[in-house]
Amino acid sequence: MTQRMPLIVSTLAGLILSGCAGQQTVSHGTDDPCQTLQAVIDDYPNGFAAFRGKARNTNLLTVYQAKEQLIEGQCEIWAWNQQDTAYACTVAAPDQEVAEQRHERTRELLQSCLGSSWESSEVERIRDAVPAGIVTRFTNPNSPAVVSIHSIIRATGARQQRSTALYIGSPARVNTLTE
Repeated sequence: MTQRMPLIVSTLAGLILSGCAGQQTVSHGTDDPCQTLQAVIDDYPNGFAAFRGKARNTNLLTVYQAKEQLIEGQCEIWAWNQQDTAYACTVAAPDQEVAEQRHERTRELLQSCLGSSWESSEVERIRDAVPAGIVTRFTNPNSPAVVSIHSIIRATGARQQRSTALYIGSPARVNTLTE
C-alpha cells in the first residue's frame, strides 16, 4: 500500500498533443480530442462511468483503463472508494525541454478546446519544500471538475525524472495531490 502511494501521487495525470520530440511518441487516442475532452468532463459527475474499461483493484483505489484515450494508451480512471474519481493520463519526458514543450502545447490545445468560459492559472508544484514542476489549472464556475496539466519533476537520486500529466477531476483531490 505505501509503495503505491508515491506512484499515485507522482503520476497525477497526462497531456494532449502529438508530434513532440523525444523518445516516447505521443499521439491522440481519438479523432476529435476536443469533443472527447468535453465528453470526459461532462461525465465527471457520473464518475466517468461511460469511459470505464477493465478494472484493476488496489488497496487505495480502483484503476480502470479508459475506453476513450485522450492520449493513446496513456489514460486511466482512478476511483477512490467509488466516491471520488479522476481521469488521468501521464507521459514520461526524456528531458526538461521536451517536458516544457509538451506542457505548453497541451496548455494551448486545452485552452482552445475549453474556450473562453474556462479560466487558467499557473502555479509551481512544491514537494517536500523543493520545486517539483508547474501546474496549469483550468476552472469553470459551471463545471464541478477541474482540468489541469502537470509538468512533474521527481528526483530519484542524482537524476530527475520528468513527466507531463493531464488530470480531470475533483478540485480538492488535485490540490491535495499536487502540494
